[in-house]
Amino acid sequence: MAISGDGRGMMLEDASSAVTYSIGTPKKRTELERQERSNVVVSGRPKRWRIDVQLPDLRESLESLEQLWQDKDKRLKVLRTLSNPWPKDRHPLHNEHFTPSDTIIRSELPQANAAPVPPDVFRQRLLSANSDKGARQVIRTQLLRCEIPRDINRVVAAALVLGRPARLHLAALHEPIMRALYRCRNNVSDSAILDCLSGLRSRFRVYGIPFDPQFIQLGLKFAARTRSVKGMKKYLHALKERRAKMTSNVFRAIIAKFSIGHRGLGEIRNGRWRRADLLQVLTGFDDCKHLPPEEQYHLETFLDREDWQYLHGWIAVLARCRHTEAIWREWERWKTSESRIHPKPLASAHCFNTTRLRGDYWFLEQMTYSGGLKEAWLILAESEIDFGALKERIRDCLLEGVEHAGPCWSETIRQDLLRKYDTDLRKVEAALGVHWVPSPGSEDSAEGHHELTEDQWTVMERLAAKDFKLEEDFGYPYDGEGEEGIVPLRDRPLHDAEELEEEKPKRPWVRVKMHGGP
Repeated sequence: MAISGDGRGMMLEDASSAVTYSIGTPKKRTELERQERSNVVVSGRPKRWRIDVQLPDLRESLESLEQLWQDKDKRLKVLRTLSNPWPKDRHPLHNEHFTPSDTIIRSELPQANAAPVPPDVFRQRLLSANSDKGARQVIRTQLLRCEIPRDINRVVAAALVLGRPARLHLAALHEPIMRALYRCRNNVSDSAILDCLSGLRSRFRVYGIPFDPQFIQLGLKFAARTRSVKGMKKYLHALKERRAKMTSNVFRAIIAKFSIGHRGLGEIRNGRWRRADLLQVLTGFDDCKHLPPEEQYHLETFLDREDWQYLHGWIAVLARCRHTEAIWREWERWKTSESRIHPKPLASAHCFNTTRLRGDYWFLEQMTYSGGLKEAWLILAESEIDFGALKERIRDCLLEGVEHAGPCWSETIRQDLLRKYDTDLRKVEAALGVHWVPSPGSEDSAEGHHELTEDQWTVMERLAAKDFKLEEDFGYPYDGEGEEGIVPLRDRPLHDAEELEEEKPKRPWVRVKMHGGP
């Protein structure tokens, strides 16, 4: 059975009799009854029922489908009107027929993704702006094209010399300035961006322009990236002077810029902090210890211990600094906190799904990372955490100080200790370039011998290197002056140097002397 349609109606074709019926044309009752009686047997085989002689409800449905087909153009017109917010037959706007006067000079704003505009052209367009909104649009568009700090300084300098109204435009355009600073990271180092931001702060202070708090937060992030104690001190003090609260997102973002991740990805660009410098930023600057507690402005003064989002990052950075005493003091405070005494359930499928279990496990994990194994075993004994529920790397670290297990000792710890012995032995074998081969026919795998897998001179050179470590220690600040992370600051120009294209050899010039005629 096939259905076809056009502007006149719908046609039904019966595949068994090759007869076509028109739904839109009326039929006589007697003819329909005769056809219905003839549907029993045709040519010795049962014949299919024709759709147009089916039950009345089916006929009505098909007639409704025919009516829908005829009105399809009207429905499409309505749907197009509803889906298009600006139809063609709309009413004209109130200012659509307004013709601007020839005496009004409107500043043409260039596109943000176009070529850079020269400074003199930018100044002319800024002077020709006849409103505050137009001037801000000109400055915003020019800032979107800046790719190096020098371009940003030129835009700011051009706006500063045009008077107080243009200077206030800069205070309102803090977002385009921040976007321009982030765009400059593709071409210059983070220290150059921090210097540019500090220069903007000095200029704003000289001209009496409000310095938006978001600039201060941006300065803190770039100071943390560049490992600048001076920069951190400057912007923390500026935030303290404003008596502004640091949000949990900014607090954790600054801590993340200290490159404390155990995978070492942040160290590739930011490097490692010096431990003594980072402790100054966290717990107090050396030249501010004489100040009363309410006037100090290190990072701990912005800490809200009642909010887990603050405390989470704070404990992590203390662990990376191996400040065991500070973590233990925070643990004593945590035991008397409201979140631990009256725990609340968490919307998480993790086994530590209460505020108490989450906090206890985090303190245990970070105390283990800090190297305080004795204190970590005490935390495990005071908490309700099972040793088998810990991560494997946490269990391995705790087993380094298994002599402090005390009441936590169990058969699970004994079995895990045997597993750790096997893991450590494999690490030593990999460092020495050997592997264990069991004796053939021996039932005990302990009988056998070691075979070499690497050249011994190569192994000795690797073991004698100053930077050799059996296990990586990414995320920890360095002590002393001997190391500065994956890429030292003095080697940064070499690390970031671009590759030069090969110059094609120039064709040598040959001087030809032209002689005159005889």
